[in-house]
Amino acid sequence: MSAVDLDTKETKNNTGDVLNMADNRRYYDYNYIEDGNTVRKLAPEYEPQPKRQRQEPLRDPAREAEIRKKRAKHNVIDFKYSLVISCVCVVVLASCIGYIREQANINAHKTSIAALQSELDRINNENVAKEEALNSSVDLDAIYQRASKKLGMKYADSNHTILYESSNPDYVRQYQDIPDNK
Repeated sequence: MSAVDLDTKETKNNTGDVLNMADNRRYYDYNYIEDGNTVRKLAPEYEPQPKRQRQEPLRDPAREAEIRKKRAKHNVIDFKYSLVISCVCVVVLASCIGYIREQANINAHKTSIAALQSELDRINNENVAKEEALNSSVDLDAIYQRASKKLGMKYADSNHTILYESSNPDYVRQYQDIPDNK
């Protein structure tokens, strides 16, 4: 068949109407594109929508005055609200600064306490070491020998012990001779 024959060939569409091939091609050309033995659907073309024009409402002077009064009233409320919010922000900021300052003071005190504790530990260790050195340098047997043989000292008997009552049993300070209980 020739191209002319294809154009004049009649076909039926979905509704049963008789269409010639030229009508079909026009229909298909509008929605589809033929490419060899395949037919692809065309993307719809973008048609810009006309811009809507804003209609100006009819102006009522009394209504506009009422609107202006409401806006002025809301502006006063907005100012008061802004002032309250500003004050609250200042108070919160001051509280945060005070809290941070106190935390810094606490940390400084903890550091000084730790330093003082380490110094106390060092001094206690030195005292223990010096006490051990003193105890190891003293020979108690040599002291006993010297006291008993050279100086003539001996242990006290029960008749050589005098009992004395004091108001403070932990500490005795002697200002005068202890009285005899004989």
